[in-house]
Amino acid sequence: MEISHTPEALTRFRQKLESIAPLSDSDFTLWANTMLEKHLAKGEVLLKEGQVCRQFFFIFKGSIRTFSLENGIEVNVHFYFEDDFVCDFDSFQKETPSKFYFVCMENTTVYAALKTEAVPIFQTSTTFYNFLFRFFQRLYLEESEHSNSFKLMSPDDRYHYLIEHKPQLLQRIPLTHLASYLGISRETLTRIRKKTN
Repeated sequence: MEISHTPEALTRFRQKLESIAPLSDSDFTLWANTMLEKHLAKGEVLLKEGQVCRQFFFIFKGSIRTFSLENGIEVNVHFYFEDDFVCDFDSFQKETPSKFYFVCMENTTVYAALKTEAVPIFQTSTTFYNFLFRFFQRLYLEESEHSNSFKLMSPDDRYHYLIEHKPQLLQRIPLTHLASYLGISRETLTRIRKKTN
């Protein structure tokens, strides 16, 4: 398999990894050499509901959204941007069908790794175990935070939380997708925005 990396991509990939846990040069090289550059068009589907997730992605440029279908209606559950990792980790780990769709919101460039190539690398060093522990710990805390916002905050509060903590969502996501993510209708989101502005 031919591996394609730009110097900028390698730099950003390593910065992302080491923001979570340090890696030696040799460990980083092993991981980086599993990553293959892919160019994806807006609207392109990376994973469909019912498919088993067998790869993960690092976004170099662009954005991806994750949604489920409930009674035929898209319910957005996550948005990913530059320097984010993208994967249905539950499906990836358990080899079970995904409950979600992963779709590009913009023309997107990713670095992708297949499970069959990446997992043996992760099993070679305790450094990788340390990294993965911290990564999944962070992922759990982020998902808990989002889940708790639905239990503890009103729709207005959830919108103001995004303004303060995740402004990129307001800048890059269409209102319909954003309303679904917040658990409200587009009309309700429009009213909240008018009150805020």
